Amino acid sequence: MTNKKKIIFSIHGLSIGGAEKFLISLVNNLDHSIFDCTIISYSINNPMYIELSKEVKFLIFSRKFKFDIIPIFETRNYIKKSKPDLIFCIGFFSFFLMHISSLFNLQTINRIISYHTTIHRNLKDHLMMKFYSKFIKKTDKIVSVCNNQFEYTASRYNINRLLFTTIYNGVDTNYWRLPNNIEKRSFIRDQYKIPSDAKVFIKVACFRTEKNHKAAVDAFYILNKSGLQNCYLIFVGDGILKKIIQNYVHKLNLSNKVLFAGHQSDVRPYYWASNFFTLTSKKTETFSISALEALSCGLPCVLTDIGGANEIIDEGSNGYLSNINHENIAEQWNKILYDSFDKEAISLNIKNNFSLDLMVKKYKILLNNV
Repeated sequence: MTNKKKIIFSIHGLSIGGAEKFLISLVNNLDHSIFDCTIISYSINNPMYIELSKEVKFLIFSRKFKFDIIPIFETRNYIKKSKPDLIFCIGFFSFFLMHISSLFNLQTINRIISYHTTIHRNLKDHLMMKFYSKFIKKTDKIVSVCNNQFEYTASRYNINRLLFTTIYNGVDTNYWRLPNNIEKRSFIRDQYKIPSDAKVFIKVACFRTEKNHKAAVDAFYILNKSGLQNCYLIFVGDGILKKIIQNYVHKLNLSNKVLFAGHQSDVRPYYWASNFFTLTSKKTETFSISALEALSCGLPCVLTDIGGANEIIDEGSNGYLSNINHENIAEQWNKILYDSFDKEAISLNIKNNFSLDLMVKKYKILLNNV
């Protein structure tokens, strides 16, 4: 029997987010008879750890501050001890930590960088990216999650284009699926007292600045004032800005129409209770896993045209694109309200092009060839 290929995956932490979902989906679905997988987290905040397969080793080398050297030495010692065949970094910050940890190591270890941002939130993050990019070697592989991200990063940071390969994010289309007849009669509408004939938009995202929840509220306010009274907006997720958005909704007298569901371990009933999915993010959205999940459940989408949104949305077939201005978002919501969509075709498109099986298959080929 051949030896397993040892891979260390490094990540800033397993908090709730798209990059974290991606990593868990990937390592859980790799063939563990072939790949020996270890995840190193640089944070004590790892709520998604419980979703990891028991076949995956999980280590925490937590930082007290951003460039704490103690976890760097801990990583270095683990690398020397475990002698991995490959290092797989989620994001350029964890790549930098792994690079420093591997300095003066006599063993040459191939590296893959998978990153899940495109345009950075601020000047500081942009400058840090320029700094991190200086440590990329010709032997490294960089995986972008959409073509727009690849084009932007390669040109913006002057990185050799031959180092890149694009592998789209994927979702489990057996789990994220159209509802059966019983599930169509979702208890969610009863729970929130939403009429059966009402139109419901849903947004699934953490309450962070870049997710731009305020724009969603402002867009909904426009629809409501235009006379669309039988319309609702559900926010699924938690975060530091949630209370601020709740207060803003109350100020606009929309508390009975804009609903806050909090974090949900199973979002499917909320998708099945909704008519449309939306994301109103600005700047940092790259290739939304939540959008793929919603589409796989048959929901047409309105997404802000950033990152790889235009690689997901075929306007008129599975939704529409908007800019980040709330007035334009409202226009596209109004358009989607009066259009008709084939839910089965929307779901099938995800199965054929953005399934978890397809994503994992492509990563297996990459991991075997590096």
